[in-house]
Amino acid sequence: MPTEMLKEFIGKTCCIGMLGGFSDVTGMIVAAEENWIKVEEKKNLRIINADYIRDITIKKEN
Repeated sequence: MPTEMLKEFIGKTCCIGMLGGFSDVTGMIVAAEENWIKVEEKKNLRIINADYIRDITIKKEN
């Protein structure tokens, strides 16, 4: 997953589908650098390796 594409979604809430049987992550993307994405969940801050991302769903604003 190229993180350059994710930079326009910083500050938006999303659902990140993970490969390899990992559970999906829902939260706000706060940073995307090199091969890592920082996601702020309700009670956690998660750093995700972009190699394990299957897809990202971002709700469109009306």
